[in-house]
Amino acid sequence: MDTNPSIRSIAGYAELPLDTLDAEKIEAVWCYTPLVEGRQLVLPDGRMDLVVHCAVTPQGIAKPVLLVIAGPTQTPTVVALRPQTVILGVRFHIGWGGACLGIAPSAVRNRTVVGSEVERCLGLLAREILVQNTLLGVESALRSVAGALASRARAAPAHGRVLHVLDCMQRDTEGEGVVTSWGLPSARTLRRDMMAVVGLPLRTLAGILRFQRAMALLVTGTASIGEVAIAAGYADQSHMTREFRRFGGFTPAVPTPAPLVRLAP
Repeated sequence: MDTNPSIRSIAGYAELPLDTLDAEKIEAVWCYTPLVEGRQLVLPDGRMDLVVHCAVTPQGIAKPVLLVIAGPTQTPTVVALRPQTVILGVRFHIGWGGACLGIAPSAVRNRTVVGSEVERCLGLLAREILVQNTLLGVESALRSVAGALASRARAAPAHGRVLHVLDCMQRDTEGEGVVTSWGLPSARTLRRDMMAVVGLPLRTLAGILRFQRAMALLVTGTASIGEVAIAAGYADQSHMTREFRRFGGFTPAVPTPAPLVRLAP
């Protein structure tokens, strides 16, 4: 049960098919339609998003009013919701947002880039989105821009090392603790590479992935809190509660509804 009535549930959130977009670099195309005015909790997930806020008239005309780049975050944030708006977004896989957008992830950690700053980053691609006047047109343009951004992104050697580690971290409940067993040059090198490619400290990212894994288990309702703690890789239930307060602002017993990323199998 949501104990904060000013933060609404996630009924208006949906993920759309990727279609021809590069699934290695782009995780999801999503749409959020606020049903009422209020606030929505957004949990840290280690990703970066390119977002378009659209104003929708009663006649169905949709005008892009704001471009946003959301950087990787270490804490939960709250987004203001307004009726007669639709929010469309592209979520990049961890480690690919900075490469695709041409931004150092650490430069946008715990912040959002908005308006003209995003337009400067996207260059002529921004206009492709901003000239649209229907939701279908905005979505199509956003997909086109995301495809162009993904096609120009390249992985440097450090990038490749980080992507390998990320794949292991998303599949292993021990997270950072198994880094030393992966045959990498050094933990110090990995931490430096992680900051450059993802924009978050290695230990923080490991905690975020563990938190997201636990949240996904909790929402299924098939396991007790203690069982979730063990399955997600926490030392004990108290450890999980501390990290839930850090990354979610709530406890495992009373989680606040929020969109969750799909985890690697």
